[in-house]
Amino acid sequence: MSGLKVPVAALDARTENKRSEVTELRTLLRSLEVQRDPKSYLQRDDNGVATQDLVQKKLVYLYLTTYAKSNPEVALLTVNTLQKDCRDRNPVVRGLALRSMCSLRIPNIVEYLRDPLQAGLVDRSGYVRKTAVLGVVKLFYVAPEVVTELNLVDILYQMLRDKDVQVVSNCISALNEILASEGGMVMNAKIAHYLLNRLHEFTEWGQGQVMEQVLRYQPASEEEVIDILNILDDRLKHANFGVVMAAVRVFLHITSDMLEMQADILERVRAPLLTFLGSGSPEIIYTCLQHIQLVMARQPDLWSKDYSTFFCRYNEPPYVKSKKLELLTELCNMENAFQIVEELGGYATDVNVLVAQKAVQAICNIALRLTGRADLCVDKLLSLFAMEMDYVTAEALVAMTNILRQFENMVEVILPRLPSSLDLVPDPSGKAALVWILGEYGESLPNAPYVLEEAINNIMDDHLQRLSFSC
Repeated sequence: MSGLKVPVAALDARTENKRSEVTELRTLLRSLEVQRDPKSYLQRDDNGVATQDLVQKKLVYLYLTTYAKSNPEVALLTVNTLQKDCRDRNPVVRGLALRSMCSLRIPNIVEYLRDPLQAGLVDRSGYVRKTAVLGVVKLFYVAPEVVTELNLVDILYQMLRDKDVQVVSNCISALNEILASEGGMVMNAKIAHYLLNRLHEFTEWGQGQVMEQVLRYQPASEEEVIDILNILDDRLKHANFGVVMAAVRVFLHITSDMLEMQADILERVRAPLLTFLGSGSPEIIYTCLQHIQLVMARQPDLWSKDYSTFFCRYNEPPYVKSKKLELLTELCNMENAFQIVEELGGYATDVNVLVAQKAVQAICNIALRLTGRADLCVDKLLSLFAMEMDYVTAEALVAMTNILRQFENMVEVILPRLPSSLDLVPDPSGKAALVWILGEYGESLPNAPYVLEEAINNIMDDHLQRLSFSC
């Protein structure tokens, strides 16, 4: 056991060296704060770049990549050490050095980057390979001709078959960025089916990325479409919302021209969408509603029995409530109109003015769309006058003008229940709507001339008041 003991003097020396390194790092950081030139520090033989301490090395490399563009001569001082680290036995050091070299983005460094980058693409470590793939993108923005000269695009296509799916994900991103001017990465049947068959190996982010690529591929036959749908069927039951939405998009895309399969496909995507609609953050619910609206355009009746799922909750943000009101208007039919209109009437008391106004507009739109339920909608709109809320009354009057333009036979029902005075309608849009109604149908209302006279007097008073202010 005595042979394992370390002399106290040796321990003290190591501690002192560590303290010295920490002091040097503090000096370097302080120089960044006061914008001093750290070139003298990096020129030394014992600078932080050559250290074996990984944390210290990361810190110095971070400085280099951040300030290399403004101090290219400082970066050139460390090229030899970076190249040496690219051959280190530790894959973390190799990857860190390669990433730092690629992140320098200095034209003068390109000639030193060729060999480490090519070696990184065939490195035995997946971490180094995926770092090298992203390094190709960085090289492309500095020297695109070198990427072409080294045939790096072809190498990235070959690396789509890498055993590490993170490398494959990075290859997809890199190819899309490098080939953006050509429409991105080429998607053919061979690549599409290979990626789909390995889909379960990818992370959730990677699965979404692969399915986004599949959107750019159009199957050649109905059998191929069915094969892809079967592969992706279990992705509709995934716990991650992004994966489910990506799968839904693929389902709708590849079957867009297959009308005979539409009903079955839409039924398969219905359940997962309703599941996420009932739980999750407001952002997820809103995104889900957007997807449902797209599906609803193809088959509106698919959701008619689930109308209660789209009812608003008291704690939902206004943008979610507004989107739900749009969908409830589209979902409404002769069977569920009573329940939906009653629910919309309740939203007219919402604390958010815009939501309350949209609820009134939704009732009006239902009346215009479902002529057989127009009387139900008119009764609900007329009942809103009793609430004596300015913005609700004004919106209801505007709705009445739209309804009367289409259903003139409802004049006898609407006129007797209109506000008897403009004082009860302070909102300008509501006043304008009431004046229009009285001007068109006022002959059957005894007090119509008096209300119109009041409106004219108010206009004259407002005009005179503006003139007095201008003088």
